[in-house]
Amino acid sequence: MSCKHNYSQPLGFISKCDCKCPRRPENDRFKTLSFENCVPFSGESNTVANVIFDVEPNSLPVVLAGTIENFSNDGINVIFERSSGNVTRTILANSSLSFVYDDVTRVSVFGFGQVYTGSFKFHATYTFEIE
Repeated sequence: MSCKHNYSQPLGFISKCDCKCPRRPENDRFKTLSFENCVPFSGESNTVANVIFDVEPNSLPVVLAGTIENFSNDGINVIFERSSGNVTRTILANSSLSFVYDDVTRVSVFGFGQVYTGSFKFHATYTFEIE
């Protein structure tokens, strides 16, 4: 039997076919979502870690692009926790840092022993499998 007969049927028509017709592709089982926000942050000299972004579950692959601005008169350290290892960046007083990292699980800010303030503007994109 030829597949030509099946291709002349309406879309979605099901019939027996003993030929080697190619299977129709499955619907995409993955979904990509994005989220963006701009938030202020601040901390005191005795702050152990100021977590400004966190991913739960940590297995969710997040691509994070953004800018962190330091409004204080002293530097701050920013730690990007990633599945492949942490990245630490210093932002000097009254400066900013723009970045793009993949597989981010957490972003934390530490001061240099003084009160600090700043802002965190970001765009997060993640893809997950639809069950």
